[in-house]
This record gives sequence, C-alpha cells and structure tokens, in this order.
Amino acid sequence: MRTSKEILLSGLLLVLILPASTAHASEKRVMENVVVEQYETADYVYAAWGDVRVEGEVEGDVSSGFGDIEISGPVGGDVEAGFGDVWIYAPVGGNVDVGHGDVHLEPGATVGDVSLGSGRLYRHPEAAAVGAERVGMASNFDDEESPFEDLFSDVIGWSIGTLVLVAAAVLLAVVAPRPLKAVTRSIEATPGRSLVLGVGSVPAVFVLAVLLGITVVGIPLLFLLVPAYLVLLFFGLLVTAYFLGRKVVLATRCHRSGDAMAAVVGAILVSVASLIPFLGDLVLVVLSLLGAGAAVSALLTRWQRSRIAPRPTYASYEDYLTDRREG
Repeated sequence: MRTSKEILLSGLLLVLILPASTAHASEKRVMENVVVEQYETADYVYAAWGDVRVEGEVEGDVSSGFGDIEISGPVGGDVEAGFGDVWIYAPVGGNVDVGHGDVHLEPGATVGDVSLGSGRLYRHPEAAAVGAERVGMASNFDDEESPFEDLFSDVIGWSIGTLVLVAAAVLLAVVAPRPLKAVTRSIEATPGRSLVLGVGSVPAVFVLAVLLGITVVGIPLLFLLVPAYLVLLFFGLLVTAYFLGRKVVLATRCHRSGDAMAAVVGAILVSVASLIPFLGDLVLVVLSLLGAGAAVSALLTRWQRSRIAPRPTYASYEDYLTDRREG
C-alpha cells in the first residue's frame, strides 16, 4: 500500500510532467476533478490535484494527492489522500490512509484499517471499521517504505559504500604499494589462473571449515577462518579496483597522478558497476574472486621462487635496503 508521502510526491511529479486533459476515471489525472458516475466501473482512480467522487464502482485504489474524496459506491482497493478530507458511504475492500485531513465514516461504510497522519476520525454508529485505527501516526500498514524513500535510502547507501571503498583503496595504495602491485601483476599476467584460484577458494574454504568444525580443537580456528576469508575477498576487490583504475589512468595519459588516483578511479568504477541491474552483485563477486585468486597466485609464485632462487648476500646493510626498494 502506498503511504501519504508517496501520494504527495507522485502527485507533484505528475503536475510537473503531465499536461492537463479531460478526466477519465481509469487514468491518472493532474489538475482536474475525477468522477465515477453511477453504473460506471473503473479500474482505479487517481487525481494529483483535484477532488474525487465515486458514485459507481472502482475495482482498485482511489487516490488523491491534493483534494477531497467522496466514496458513495463500492471500492475494491484502498482509499488514499495526501491533503484532503475523506467521506465514505459505501464498502471499501482495503484500507483508508489519509496524510493531512479528516475521515468521515458514514452509514453504509465498511473499511479495513484507518490511518491518519494529522486529522480526526468521525465514525457513524452504523459504520464499521474491521481493522485497526491509527490516528496521529505515520500511515504505513505494511511497514513498507515508499519508492521515493527507498530510492533516497539506496542513493545514500551507495554513496557511503563508494566512499568506504575509495578510502580503503587509497589507504592500501599508500600503505602497502608493493603487495598491491605484486598482486596486480598476477592479474595482468595470468588472469585466467587468478580467476580459477579465486573460484576454487570457495569450496576449499568450505571444506576446511567443515573439517575444523568436526574436530573440537579446530572450532576456535573456524571463527578466525571466516573473517580472514572475507578480508581476503575485500582485499581482492580493492586490488581489482586498482588494476582497473590504473588501466584507465594509463589510457588517459594521466599516469603521473600516482597510485592513489588509480585507486580512486578504480573504486568508483567498481561501485558504478555494482549498479548494473541483475548483474551488479555478480560483478562484485567475480571481481573479488579474481583479486583473491591473484593474491593466492602471487603468494604461490613468491614461494616457488624462494625455493628455487638462492638467498642473495649483501656486502652491506645499505645494499640490502637498496635491493628491497628496487624489488
């Protein structure tokens, strides 16, 4: 069910984008009164700015953003008003939701829940309200947010998530540039191997978790395994973001901007990719597994080289520091 806030906001939007024209009961109208004459049947009635009078029958909802509503014929759905009073003389199959205005339940009225944001409820003794009555409360029978509130919440949540991702990527590029570049080289050199290792890490962690859960001694390690794997996946997402950002920075010949700029660009690209309908979450999962697999690949490569290559010797501590910086 729509709330009064949704009715008001959608009404304002319709005022801005729709032209005025002749009113028909089964259409959304802007600045006109809507009347369902006796013996007429309408699917629904909506007026953005105008009064609504129902003398026939409405199978669905009856709504008005700014205007009064008078129900003299049966309504199958809800009756909703943003700003305006409501008079009901006939059965209403749904609920009555009024943001700012009074509700008059007259003889013959039968309704479900009645909710008023600010206003009064006048009920005739012969009228019946079979549901709950909420006066002076925000109307929301199903505890659902309106689409506008959902959209606003989604934008705020996406913005915060993007800022967190950007901050984490920049921090990683500044604090640990060598591991970041080493893992990035694994993605660039062997992307297929990195993705296979990343995807294979999921069943591997699951099997390891089962084995740890079977043994009593391994249960404490189980509580460390899951957070550690989640950290690895997040690290993989940051690495992949940096990899993509660096590609963009190099393509635009802005390589002098540094690793921090590449991290910022990549994090924003990943965050935007998460908005792709139906595929956004899958993209994040694939990028995370790709980066995690690249991290595992870089560790394996380093371990293999350490076994094959002899340990270097240095004539002085300064030579050791120089080699570490260059490596």
